[in-house]
Amino acid sequence: MFIAYLVYKKSWIGLIGLLLLLTNALIQFDAGIEVEPHSLIYLNTLFLTICIVFLIWRYKKETAYYKSLVTLSNDMGDVWFVNIPESQSRFPDEVLYTLLQNIHEHDQNKRREDQLTQRLEHDDLSSWVHEVKTPLTAMKIIIDGHHSNELVQRLNAPWLRMHLLIDRQLYISRLANLESDLLPDKQKVQDLIREEVRELSTWCMEKNITIEVTGNTGAIVYTDKKWCGFVMRQLLTNAIKYSPTDGKVSIHMDLQENKYVSVSIKDEGPGIQSHDLPRIFDKGFTGENGRVQHAATGIGLYLAQEISKKLHIRLEVATAVGEGTSIGMIFSSDNPFERIRRSPLYNRHE
Repeated sequence: MFIAYLVYKKSWIGLIGLLLLLTNALIQFDAGIEVEPHSLIYLNTLFLTICIVFLIWRYKKETAYYKSLVTLSNDMGDVWFVNIPESQSRFPDEVLYTLLQNIHEHDQNKRREDQLTQRLEHDDLSSWVHEVKTPLTAMKIIIDGHHSNELVQRLNAPWLRMHLLIDRQLYISRLANLESDLLPDKQKVQDLIREEVRELSTWCMEKNITIEVTGNTGAIVYTDKKWCGFVMRQLLTNAIKYSPTDGKVSIHMDLQENKYVSVSIKDEGPGIQSHDLPRIFDKGFTGENGRVQHAATGIGLYLAQEISKKLHIRLEVATAVGEGTSIGMIFSSDNPFERIRRSPLYNRHE
């Protein structure tokens, strides 16, 4: 910063050098002024020493405030303005401080307006979702009450798709406050899977898809039932969507003591192209298969990934073109939920 300061003050340094040069020229060429050579050297040395000391003093004084701003800029946060020290001089530090204060106030006002707008949109959306669920529930009661009517029963599959879309939208609206909605507890993996399979059974029957569950049926994880179930539902929905008619979806549970519990969901679909694989969890990305299906929204796997991060679940994808896709949920023992479950305090309260 010192070099930059010298460059900034180059006009002042040039003026001082010019004055020194004129002084030396006057002494040398003015016949009325007689100065010994060693005295001239002494005068120049003294003059330059005073100038250097003055520049160093002014550098420290004038750049102290800017150094504090540079330090703050390396660690910016939402409350950045609170950490800015007040200016000690009227000019130019006070001008800069006033400018930053105005920027901060404008930013805060804009943020409050945006938050208010988002809150109103969120409330409107949540209200709309809840209102739509009421007639959907009534439709389901009517459908279930006419088992013998084949025409009515054909509405089961479209109703399920509508229900899944509305339900997913409800979860999206709650995603921002997910942490406050978590209630982790011991959950049997098989029960979580069975509940989601039962939810999607109508769709499976429509496509005549078999669900095969294998592995360690006694595996237990410590997680939130509602949100973990939603992740499983998104993965199962994708597996059923891309599975061919009369196909099979395989669910395998594995347990390695003190390491992890894994749940893999494998379909017999077309698989994922290698160039699409790195982006399947991106929001809005549908990929080549999604464009062929014309039913992909590019939101399901994105939600599954985002919620899995909050639940400390790792998603792993294995795929082969023409052979299907397998997505695994890895419940690692090294996460906050599992550490709480294994703690003596938790076991004491059980």
